[in-house]
Amino acid sequence: MSGTALLVRASELTTMPVVSLATGEDLAEVRDVIFEPDGHGIVGFTLNKRGWLAGRRKERLLAAAVRAIGPDAVVVADDDALVERGDAPTELAEPVRHRDVIGDRVLTDDGADLGAVVDVVLRVGRAGEVPFEVVGYEVGGDAVEQATGGQRAFVPIGAQQAVSGTDLVVPAAAREFIRQDLTGFGGAVDGYRERFGTTS
Repeated sequence: MSGTALLVRASELTTMPVVSLATGEDLAEVRDVIFEPDGHGIVGFTLNKRGWLAGRRKERLLAAAVRAIGPDAVVVADDDALVERGDAPTELAEPVRHRDVIGDRVLTDDGADLGAVVDVVLRVGRAGEVPFEVVGYEVGGDAVEQATGGQRAFVPIGAQQAVSGTDLVVPAAAREFIRQDLTGFGGAVDGYRERFGTTS
């Protein structure tokens, strides 16, 4: 793993500028991150206009068009990265809110409730590799917060076995890779994937 890799919550990308590598121009800002729970990935982004012309943009940004996500901007090659809504996949052109993973319960295969998904965790900034990948979920709610003294917890994405639309089922062994902060979560994701043979 590159030393420049960084973990961020998907919610932290909202309002981040989308910058053209070709011109350095701010093309838009991220409005919504559109998550695809079936594939545990991000389809793309809906956009707002930048500057005094603020408001929604009709164009969409496909996840595949993103060159990099850094601490301050989402970088694309040029303005051709923004596609008309009609040219975007249906799940990005007309996102369906109820298909979002936010609010889904995370359960172990032995029946324990680990909490509800409150955010999606991305690994970004891996030079020369994929610009970002979904690596886990932040979970909250009474069950997890009582067990952790009021903190939320992070569950590695590689731990998932099934997604029903309302529940995410993980193996009971995933518990040892749950962390209470992002600082140690990257190592937990790598440890889980190494132990269970999943790839990053």
